[in-house]
This record gives sequence, structure tokens and C-alpha cells, in this order.
Amino acid sequence: MRIPDALAPLFDYGLVEEVVRPLMSGKEAQIYLVVAGGTECVAKVYKEAENRTFKHRAEYTEGRKVRSSRDQRAMGKRSKHGRAQDEAAWRSTEVDVIQRLHAAGVRVPVPMHFVEGVFLMELVTDRAGHPAPRLADLGFEAEAAQAIFDRLIGEVAKMLCAGVVHGDLSDFNVLVGTDGPVIIDFPQAVGAGENANARKLLVRDVDNLHRFLARFSPTARRLPYAEEMWDLFEQNALTPDTRLTGRYRPAQRRAHTSEVLGLIREADDDERKRRDALGRPAHHGAARDRASRQGPAHRGAARHETPRGPAHHGGARHEAPRGPAHHGGPHGAPAQPPPRREPPRHEASRPERPEAQHQHGAGDAPPARSRSRTEDVPARGSRAGGPDGQRRVRRQVEVIVVRKPQ
Repeated sequence: MRIPDALAPLFDYGLVEEVVRPLMSGKEAQIYLVVAGGTECVAKVYKEAENRTFKHRAEYTEGRKVRSSRDQRAMGKRSKHGRAQDEAAWRSTEVDVIQRLHAAGVRVPVPMHFVEGVFLMELVTDRAGHPAPRLADLGFEAEAAQAIFDRLIGEVAKMLCAGVVHGDLSDFNVLVGTDGPVIIDFPQAVGAGENANARKLLVRDVDNLHRFLARFSPTARRLPYAEEMWDLFEQNALTPDTRLTGRYRPAQRRAHTSEVLGLIREADDDERKRRDALGRPAHHGAARDRASRQGPAHRGAARHETPRGPAHHGGARHEAPRGPAHHGGPHGAPAQPPPRREPPRHEASRPERPEAQHQHGAGDAPPARSRSRTEDVPARGSRAGGPDGQRRVRRQVEVIVVRKPQ
């Protein structure tokens, strides 16, 4: 047959001698039967992202990391380079997972080469030497279905011991070879310790296997194998040789939220003491939390606990003494801010002049008072507009009256 473009590099490298025929097409890859080194094997060509039909991909890619921090940041920003790296990581995940599981003793296809995005692996065959059929395409007696189910549960436990959850396991992703079931298709596999959805995906995988068993053994009960092996995995007590019993009871202990809140309050108090020792203002949120625990009578004080400068409070208002009326009444009434005092228009806001300071000494009486009056004065830069040929403006003039010493 005509050589597909994706397989041409493998011919150039001398890894593949012949393409026999397409074997099957999945939702994310095209499988070819090829001859490599004189032996029939499988070449898996991954489809482009826009041609795949795999749903909810973000649920499976959570927690996946790449070695380059630059590539990791680009993947998070979904830039053009990041999308290319994300696609490469999606393809290489299956290769990494199968190599890890094969080393852990899980029955998966034996990996061979991964070149130019094409994965060469073992061809799983039946007793007649033909490509092995999928588990979903076969019929079984109740006892034979139970034996395959038990075998697959053991393989799932081995995978979990290796830190891997398949994520899409069903009878469509299991081949029946001469030596029993073989699990395939791992691009969506997740790390048991990195992905927050790992337990949910594990339970779903086991439920899918139980639905296969129920087709041939309707009386088979659904046992909590997934919950049991996950509980053992969290306790670091799961091994590849662990015999699951199907007896599992979830923990009945109630969460003590009051103890958790107490720890949070203690941490808040420690932070406040640390800031006080360093001379730093307390955090606004911490002050509000302490006021809410102390009661309404202290809330007004909590709002003024953080010292602020005149630039924030507006000058002299922050220097005014505070009494009970400012912080709230004896019954815990909400505090009212003092009324803002505006300076009268006739009061002079400028400091006294040097001439007045020179006329009296340190022991003399200060100036009696200052007053202002309105006069018409010539405007700067203008020579027209008034009776004398100059434009005049009306402005307020300050007059300081100095009392002579007695």
C-alpha cells in the first residue's frame, strides 16, 4: 500500500520495511500494521488536535509537567509555542506511561520506538496469530467473564502501585491475547499523586469493568474495589501482590471545624504579635476579624487600630482627642465620625510676616489680631482696563495689627 506521510521518516531511518495495512482508527490515533526488523508490529500515528474527538481533555492534563520551565509557562499561556509543546506532551505521555507500566509488570504492549510522533510497539495476537480482538467484541460464559474481570482488577491495582490511573479504561481498551487481557491506549493516563481527579477516574474505570462483567453475569454485585485500593494507596499499604477483598467502609469521623477555626485564630494572633514586635501596623483584615470576635462594642476601635498619618486622615482631624462618643456609646452603638470643621474665610492661613516677628521679642506680647480687607490692586502684566490705564482686580489683603508694648 501507499506509504502514509507520517510513516515516511521511519522508512528513512530504516526502522520500518513495509506497511501491511491499516489496522484500526480510534478517536485520537490511526493504527497501522507494519513490518519492522522482519516482525509484524504496530505503528500508532497520533491525529492532530483538531481531528481528535477526545472530550474534557483538561481533566486529564492537570498536574502534567515538562522539564523546561519556559515551555511550561508557554503551555499555561496557551501561546502558539505552548500549544505545540502541549500537543507534543500529549503524544509522549503514552510512551512514558507504557514504559513505566511495562517495567512494573503490568500487561501492556511492549514498547519499541517513538520517532517523529509515531509509536512502534508490540502486535498483540490471538492463538491463531492474528491481531487480538477487543474485549468488547467477544462473548463469554459467566465464569470466564469473572476470571477476566478479576485479572483486570489486579492489573489496575498494579498500575496504581506505579502511580498511574488509566482514566479511560473499558472493555474497548482491552485486547484479549494468547496470554490473557492486555490494556492499551494511555494518552489520557493521569498521575495518581499529581491529578486531583485521579480517585474519581479510578472509580469510573472499575465501574466500566463491572459493567462488562454484568453483561455476562447479571447477578454479580458491584464491590468497592476502587475505593478499597485507593484507601490502601493513600496509606502506602498497596502492593502489586495485595489481594483485594471488596470490603470497604468510608471513614465515619466527623470534621471538627471549631478546631480548624481555632488554629486559624491562633495563627492570626501570632502574626499580629510578630508585627507588633517589629513595629509594623496590623493587617486590616486581622483587625476586623479580632473586632468581630470581641463584639460590636469594640468594632469602632478596630477600625481606628491602625495608625495613619495626616495625609490619610486630613490634617488636624486625626489629632483631635477621642472620647466615648467617638468610639461608640456604652451600649455598643456604632461610632460616628466627628463633624468636619471648615476654617472661616476671613481667617488668615499664612504664617505671620517677618516684620511682625521682628517688632516683638520672645517676652513681648504677640500681635493682637490679624484681619483682612478687600482692595482693588493693579493686575500684573496689564496696562489697560482701569481709570488710570491699568486693569485692576479685587482680592483679599491681609492686615496684621501689632500692639505696642506697654
